[in-house]
Amino acid sequence: MDEWGIIIYFLLIGVLLFVGKILKTKLPFLNRIVLPTALLGGIIGLLFSSVVIPGSYTIDVEQMTAIVYHALALGFISLTLKHAENKNKRKVWSTGMIITSTYAMQGFIGILMVLLFFDKFVGAGMLLALGFGQGPGLATSFGKMWNEMLGGHGVALGASYAFLGFVFGGTVGVLAINILSRRKGVAKPRHYEDSSLQTTTIQIDTVKEVSVLDGLTIQVVIISIIYGLVWLTLFLLEKVLANTGTIGETIFGLLKGFNFIIGILYALVYKMILKKLKSKGKNVNFMINDYVVSNISSLCFNFMIAGSVLTITIDFLSEFWLLLLSISLVGGTLTLFYVRFITKRVYSQFKDEYFVGLFGMLCGVASTGIALLKGLDRDLESPVAEEMVLGSGTAISMALPLFAMLMLPSLGYNTANESLFSYIALFGCLLYVVTMVVILLVRTKRKPT
Repeated sequence: MDEWGIIIYFLLIGVLLFVGKILKTKLPFLNRIVLPTALLGGIIGLLFSSVVIPGSYTIDVEQMTAIVYHALALGFISLTLKHAENKNKRKVWSTGMIITSTYAMQGFIGILMVLLFFDKFVGAGMLLALGFGQGPGLATSFGKMWNEMLGGHGVALGASYAFLGFVFGGTVGVLAINILSRRKGVAKPRHYEDSSLQTTTIQIDTVKEVSVLDGLTIQVVIISIIYGLVWLTLFLLEKVLANTGTIGETIFGLLKGFNFIIGILYALVYKMILKKLKSKGKNVNFMINDYVVSNISSLCFNFMIAGSVLTITIDFLSEFWLLLLSISLVGGTLTLFYVRFITKRVYSQFKDEYFVGLFGMLCGVASTGIALLKGLDRDLESPVAEEMVLGSGTAISMALPLFAMLMLPSLGYNTANESLFSYIALFGCLLYVVTMVVILLVRTKRKPT
């Protein structure tokens, strides 16, 4: 049965997603907190594995990590391919700066706590920003790069931060909604579903294209070509850097972890080509189907979330539980207060909506934030949901220097400059937060958002 290989894990995740959806439908108490179906499925898979039940099935962490790694990149490529709409750029960039500054704040907290209280590589703390701020995909990707530095548990640590972020955001976020809904005099939500309230019209792009399968095939082929270019880029980089010794290997390891960013760049180039062709009168509308690529990205992210939970092992829990819980609790609490502070000062309208939405997203993923947002804005009539999504796009570009800063400690690992690089990353994150907050407050003072 060797030919089944990694397919078994795709089947397992598919079954777990189905079971999670059934349980959320049939057991109403599961909707009293914000718990994504994919996360519930992953938890169920973990509870029935050998991590909890000795003698049960064992997850191949390497293969599951590979699924999460590729699902992250494919999800971001699909999301990037969507047509961008013209919105209030000023507000979107403010939202992006809030998101990015929160990443930096979480990174600062994580590094500081490791330096003060734990004798570990500081990446154990930096994963807080990636797990809470970006979700399981990026956290496990970076954890994989730092696996040896974290005693072989980097992937599990990244996934665990993301898991606790979901739990913290889903429970504390619901408490915040209950308090705010009482103050605003709106009906208290009884449950929080992660299903969409919006309807979508499927358009037939050409006369011949009367099957949804045709549109799906086109999008899958385009995404495959783009991801093929990502592979080719990494393949060529590996050949070039292979002859530069240890430094080259380290740099390639970092670049390999940024496969999703390379994919985003190629997707943006593809959209620029289509825009150029369209300006010359060519009919290229059928080359991007927003409805289909949105569903592909959703599928990839659901597999990513469920798969990341399944990378957690019992050995990891016995070694890192205290570090994980303490940093997550402090980081989550300070995220709550920081997001409340900054949203009250930056936005002139929908302050509470921005607060719960951004808090949920910065402890989980965008769907977590939107699920919380529905508690105050049930039909998503405010512009908050769209601006959160668009703002997260601008945050990616603003966070690139921050990601580079987080790489410094790994470059100095096991060298005489290890402490120096760690402190540069620590104070670099702090400077990032201060700079972003000053810009936000100055922009708001000139003209309220």
